[in-house]
Amino acid sequence: MFRIGRLRPLLQREVIRILEANGFSLARSASHMTFKKTTKDGRVLTTWVPHHREVSVFVISYIIKQTEKPRKEFER
Repeated sequence: MFRIGRLRPLLQREVIRILEANGFSLARSASHMTFKKTTKDGRVLTTWVPHHREVSVFVISYIIKQTEKPRKEFER
């Protein structure tokens, strides 16, 4: 039977590793770390990661929408 993974809170460094593996780079670091990526069609995708040890499921869901990456990349 096919089983769908669940989103769980991830360590901040895991989220950053996933973003960097998908071509995002750190644009700035203030109250949050901002990551950007330019797509092949010229659009700029921007997302942020909070300065917390663990990133909540709510924030991960928001990052998935902003980065247009499949949910499965963030499921562990």
